[in-house]
Amino acid sequence: MKSSGELQNPNNMSALNLFKKSGSRTSGKKQPTLKQSEVALPDKSESVAPKISNLVIAPVSAILHPYVSEKATRLEGMNQYMFKVTRFANKPEVKKAIQNRYKVTVVSVNMINMPSKKRTVGRHVGTKSGFRKAIVTLAEGDSINFAKA
Repeated sequence: MKSSGELQNPNNMSALNLFKKSGSRTSGKKQPTLKQSEVALPDKSESVAPKISNLVIAPVSAILHPYVSEKATRLEGMNQYMFKVTRFANKPEVKKAIQNRYKVTVVSVNMINMPSKKRTVGRHVGTKSGFRKAIVTLAEGDSINFAKA
């Protein structure tokens, strides 16, 4: 039987020390540190201006693609169109994206979060991921032809 002195020895308690941080796992050599005087600083006479490129990064469009279903086909008769949009898209972003892409006037935007659904293939159970869709109402006289677009 072990004495209490042996139980407190950290070398004998390796199972209990698994979660404690140990020393560095390097070869034991310390990295040399630079003193403030050894660090090379740029001269104050040289102006350090940030380099700006001419690239213009366009924002990611909120619209993924038109959503085709029986309901979407019925809504086209009422001048409403359905789109699958990104998960974090909001109404103003969708309105702006539709107006820019299809050159139409958007009257209103309704957003719907479609939930994920369980699907079984054989004995394997999985999920069909949910998504977000937008129903866009256009002004009178405007329409979107998806075959052309």
